[in-house]
Amino acid sequence: MNYLEFMNALSKNDLTGVYLIECKEDYLKDNIIYNLKDILNLPDFNFTIFKGKIDYENLKTSIETFPVMDEKRYIVWEDIDLSKNRIKEYKAIEEFEKSIKDVPSYTALFIFADDKIFKGSFYKKVKEYHNIVEIGKLNNSELRSFIGKRFVRNKKKISKKLIDEIIDRFSYLSKDSSISLYDVVNTIDKIISNSSDTIVKEEDVRDQLDKIVNLNIFNLTDALSERDITKAMKSYNLLISQNEDIYMIYHMILRHVRNLISIKATEIYRSNLNYCLKITKLSKFEYNKLLSYERNFTTKELIDIHTYIYNMDRNMKSTNFDMELNMQLLILKFMRNSK
Repeated sequence: MNYLEFMNALSKNDLTGVYLIECKEDYLKDNIIYNLKDILNLPDFNFTIFKGKIDYENLKTSIETFPVMDEKRYIVWEDIDLSKNRIKEYKAIEEFEKSIKDVPSYTALFIFADDKIFKGSFYKKVKEYHNIVEIGKLNNSELRSFIGKRFVRNKKKISKKLIDEIIDRFSYLSKDSSISLYDVVNTIDKIISNSSDTIVKEEDVRDQLDKIVNLNIFNLTDALSERDITKAMKSYNLLISQNEDIYMIYHMILRHVRNLISIKATEIYRSNLNYCLKITKLSKFEYNKLLSYERNFTTKELIDIHTYIYNMDRNMKSTNFDMELNMQLLILKFMRNSK
């Protein structure tokens, strides 16, 4: 069961039994818990939250308690680590596993695991008699829908072009991104609150995106990929004015150049996307985005830029090394026909 299937069942108040949930997005987890509580008539009587290591008898009593003026009773158990090395620390899990088939129809128990769930006996029992819910990060179409609906709920209209710009500027879809949905939501809410009209304008979006360091980093790498030196210098100077670590910027450019080189190297395998993703270790979104940029460079140009970056690293040990000057020279290396 995925997030949409789960929320559809929840909207119908059609949840019963045990739901073992592996969720990679705290925002989606918190949204589930909020809606579980909100759908009940008397949540004070019919909604219980357990956290961490608990006594099995307390869990058993809660499961067996009849709902009051509601058809269902919902129990949430969170802050629990069910990874291979930690699951044995939860004695209540071991006891509950013995009676897992006996959960009454009027009760639903939602167990939110903090880490990847060990697929041992408890997991297998839940899968056999109840429900496994796997909630990953949103994909491109899901994220687009998520953003669009948030604007609509706040009675704002926004073009698909601007939604795409928000997605493009966030690194949420990148494979190793640390950006969460909470980061996305916080920025969207700022755009909404600072938009005076019903229709969200370009400046409403960009004014907020430019205030976020993570996005400015990607503004810089995008500008370098487009070989737009004026835009790249503007993004770089903005980062410096925000006291961003110059060495972090350096390493982000290094990573970006290496990714472009890896895209170049897989050119002969383009017909096999899955193989290219495996070789480059990039997400599909990031791969396709870089694919549109790598055509702006020859292999020699990328190797020359990488060599300059490598020499910077080697020369940093020198007491006379001017990092600020060399960063600006590095950006100029992306100029077309630069030597």
